[in-house]
Amino acid sequence: MTYESFKQHLAEGLQEFFPKGTHISIRQFPHNNSMVLDGLTILEPGSNLSPAIYLEHYFGQYQQGVPFETLQGQILQYYYAHCGPRHVDTSFFTCFEQIRPRIAYKLIHYEKNKELLKEVPYVPYLDLAAVFYCLVQEEPYKSSSILIHHKHLEYWGIPSASLFPIAKRNTPVLLPFACDPLADLILPSFGACPPAGCQGMEQALESEIVPMYVLSNRQRLNGASCILYQDVLKEVSGRLNDSLYILPSSVHEVIVLPASAGGNPAELSQLVQEINLAEVAPEEVLSDHAYFYDRALDHVSIC
Repeated sequence: MTYESFKQHLAEGLQEFFPKGTHISIRQFPHNNSMVLDGLTILEPGSNLSPAIYLEHYFGQYQQGVPFETLQGQILQYYYAHCGPRHVDTSFFTCFEQIRPRIAYKLIHYEKNKELLKEVPYVPYLDLAAVFYCLVQEEPYKSSSILIHHKHLEYWGIPSASLFPIAKRNTPVLLPFACDPLADLILPSFGACPPAGCQGMEQALESEIVPMYVLSNRQRLNGASCILYQDVLKEVSGRLNDSLYILPSSVHEVIVLPASAGGNPAELSQLVQEINLAEVAPEEVLSDHAYFYDRALDHVSIC
């Protein structure tokens, strides 16, 4: 099947698994870094909320020989695991005072999102921009959000300058930061019997040769914004008794390491670029630059 046939066959085939009146559609969703992805949504009777299930990944598996029925089953599993409440009363969004406690910020790349930034309020930061959203539902690893546009500010009658102070207070409370050794996150994935050849990696990660830490929020969602949290970088650098290099691994997290162990800053930026090309989905790339946090000045700059 072509990609267009795959999408049509998928939407028609899923219909039989749901009650009459279920609306299944595929439309394009704008994403970070000016990406546009095809998302499948399933609205059962009485529902006004559905996870968007992005299809490019599934079509790639189909091209590699995974049976269509298997992919259909995976999509159903994803839907039921992420659908959450089937109906959300969105009338709360018309009242600014009701959403004020749920306003947060996230970081995106400035140049790669110039078109979006024409439509939304933002605060520039280095080569990035902090944009604002309303966190509708907060659960571990599950969040629904609404990006705040200029048209929303006009409706509420509030200035864009008021958003950052609100989000600065809310975001660390709604999405508390976490800083974990990289080894603690990677080694458990090996399980009880690590693959052959990984012994050296284990030893390196467990030693002080690679003193790397992953900074994100506890939900691991848009967690790179933790570098904006008040005193977080100061606290981390205090623990390590050193200034920091910050490697933006995605919009969801950054890797920090002591400056004394960082080596050549230019090589760190090159490493970030290589990882972005090989390992990070285009819509999740944050930046191609490493950053430096000067502990004495309490200041972040681009390497």
